[in-house]
Amino acid sequence: MTSLPPSTVLIAEDDEDVRDLVALRLSAAGYRTVTVDNGNAALTVANLERPDLVVLDIDMPGLDGLTVCQQLQGMARTSRIPVLILSARGRDLDASQGRAMGADDYLAKPFDSADLLDRVSHLLADARR
Repeated sequence: MTSLPPSTVLIAEDDEDVRDLVALRLSAAGYRTVTVDNGNAALTVANLERPDLVVLDIDMPGLDGLTVCQQLQGMARTSRIPVLILSARGRDLDASQGRAMGADDYLAKPFDSADLLDRVSHLLADARR
């Protein structure tokens, strides 16, 4: 029986410590991670790699995460990739705005690693249906 390759998660986060923590947690859970530190790189890598999920910060240099999310939703190659916004903006209004731009889920910083893994797992399972 052949096993499926691990799901690929693109992490777009300008804070190196947060980016490394998210990548470490997801890698330890068996995911393949690709990391970038700005919105322009996130769009380029998403288009080339076609990851199974994108974790996006909102406040990044160049294109912000909301714009990246909107553009991912607007491109045929990336429109079906689930997006989890991970942001220090924790108000309900920010979460609503993220979902309005096409995000599938929204997690405020600081976050619980178990909650992050749970949300990633659910988004990937939903995407496979």
